[in-house]
Amino acid sequence: MGVFNLLPALGSGLLLLRPIIAQSSAFNATIPRWEWTPPAGPLANGDQGQYLNLSSGVDLWYTSFGNQQSNNTPVLLLHGGTGNSNQMFNQANYLANTRRVILQDTRGQGRSPYANFTAFHYDDFARDAIAVIDHLNISKVAVVGWSDGAITGLDLAMNYTSRIERVFAHGANIQADQDRPGRDDPIINSNSGSLDADISSGGETYATGGNFSKRDAVENYTCQTISPTPSQCGAMMQGVETLWASEPTWGPSAMVTIKCPTWSVDGDHDTAVERNQADAIAAWTPFAGQLILPQVGHAALMQDPKFFNFAMEYFLDLNYDGVLPHY
Repeated sequence: MGVFNLLPALGSGLLLLRPIIAQSSAFNATIPRWEWTPPAGPLANGDQGQYLNLSSGVDLWYTSFGNQQSNNTPVLLLHGGTGNSNQMFNQANYLANTRRVILQDTRGQGRSPYANFTAFHYDDFARDAIAVIDHLNISKVAVVGWSDGAITGLDLAMNYTSRIERVFAHGANIQADQDRPGRDDPIINSNSGSLDADISSGGETYATGGNFSKRDAVENYTCQTISPTPSQCGAMMQGVETLWASEPTWGPSAMVTIKCPTWSVDGDHDTAVERNQADAIAAWTPFAGQLILPQVGHAALMQDPKFFNFAMEYFLDLNYDGVLPHY
């Protein structure tokens, strides 16, 4: 659920991309970083993209750049709900040095117009992603997804097994409404099932939760500023919220169909998705790994891009024999 430097071209035709990492000075020491949502930023190709016109009439904005000659599997990066691809600028610009990256703005969101369809569904998001990589003549991708993008990545792994090499699923939920497990543990008994710690609590996690004074950065990449249908932004938000209330509804029988290497990743202070969701993904997906990122929340990829990118690249470079890693 939901809710970036280009160097001159060389004679070989390759572009060298310098990763851009968010500066720690953006954080206010009086506000825990898991309560801070840093801004999205520019992609290393200058945000240049194009539209894929589907036969259904839906238009999808996408872009692809990076090391086109790399032997590494191309990486499809999928953003969070109601957002856009620039949320993943740190990851895209970093990975583009060593492999090809593909990003798409989810239908009706970001630069993809909210037109010619009536409702949001994760299965449609997955079909759209396949349409994009088909259009680019890419046979197989690794997926790095955040929130709704992570859910879409899992959907892809379930339904397009031959096209997905591996999935790094950050901040995904697999049940739209799942009971919190347990009542005696101070973490899973908190509002989110995560470490609900803030300044006023002295850093301790508490069972009843509280009202965080969350601080959001000034954002340049908003629906109003980049959507070709800005008058539909309100309707888009409502449509995505309807999606969140009803999908997904995956249990063990669905997760067991995932046959590729998968990591279930979450921030230890994620208050948007309950911890039991990350646990269920790791428990029900065959041989899945689990990674809980320290001192970050749902927006870990922007709150601590250095550590996030390290873990992401480690996973992407890890050798697997089927779904089991080997060295």
